[in-house]
Amino acid sequence: MVVIRLKNPRGIDFPYLLSMIPHSFMSRANSIVIHGAKLDLAMQLILTPLILQLMERKRRTI
Repeated sequence: MVVIRLKNPRGIDFPYLLSMIPHSFMSRANSIVIHGAKLDLAMQLILTPLILQLMERKRRTI
């Protein structure tokens, strides 16, 4: 089991993550517990939108 704790969960769609990652659950308002084998999927689902936002911000400043 892996616990992913987000310091600032604003903008993270936890219901979507729970529906996409089998056997995952929320342990606290800012933490999600997943099976270790699903860590790559979880990180992809969490980080992809954040990286896209960073890229968009960078494009706007240039």
